[in-house]
Amino acid sequence: MEIKQIDTNFFISDATNIGIVETKNGFAIIDAGIDKDKGKKIKKIIEEKGIKPTYLILTHHHADHTGGARFLKEYFNLKVISSKIEKVFIENPILEPIYLSLGANPKKTFLSKWIKAEEVSVDFDEFSLEIPKDIQLLDLSGHSIGMLGVKAKNFIYASDSFFSKEILDKYIIPYFHNFDKFLEKLEFLKNLDFDYILPSHGNLLTKMESIDVINYNIKRLNEIRENVLDILKEPKTVCEILKDLNLPMHDEVVYTLIESSIIALLQSLESQNLVKTEVKESTLLYQKTN
Repeated sequence: MEIKQIDTNFFISDATNIGIVETKNGFAIIDAGIDKDKGKKIKKIIEEKGIKPTYLILTHHHADHTGGARFLKEYFNLKVISSKIEKVFIENPILEPIYLSLGANPKKTFLSKWIKAEEVSVDFDEFSLEIPKDIQLLDLSGHSIGMLGVKAKNFIYASDSFFSKEILDKYIIPYFHNFDKFLEKLEFLKNLDFDYILPSHGNLLTKMESIDVINYNIKRLNEIRENVLDILKEPKTVCEILKDLNLPMHDEVVYTLIESSIIALLQSLESQNLVKTEVKESTLLYQKTN
């Protein structure tokens, strides 16, 4: 982990990057790492830099963004900010293992720190008058149900709204809760005014560099969409679609996340009447409409 400066703002480069932006009311830490140990490392780094934080902005509820939040909140006496809908999941982290288990009681696989974070109370949502006026909270829902980004002057912390080319090449399909919103927010980011943008997973990018990476995300999503439509010339189950896509799914968690993304894509296609569903011989089948 290494802290780097961008004008009056900072970020800690890590597997999940941490933003640190200056406000008139003190610094705001953006996201908190995977667990308490990561939170302690963040604490050490910012103390060595002489930074005194006031806020902790949690962009969304996924464990690699919230696992260290409770420690940081208690140690620095921070005010925690999230979106109104993400607050529900952040304060009740068992909900993510439940929805990844399709509503069933989760098994151990989905109760590790990689899925279930430690709970932390949220003080303000994005509509609160307590939010510092010199930062802008961005609606970047799509990857997660109510994900936020943060804009501070010429710098944007983009959370998981897009992924590096390396990550996309490795996993092929990124995780998204809502396929259409994910695409919509990619176009939204391209049209914002900024000099630097930091995704949660990847390197700091200039505006020009980010356009190239964001376009790569758009291209990949459209390829996935067309591949699935091609597969659905014949009726298929979700399991058969995943098999036909021949993706690198090496464990149960990765499989479940990619499966969830495919279901989100199928729901998008069905809402546009491009795909129809049918239950036949006790099996749910998807097929292209024409």
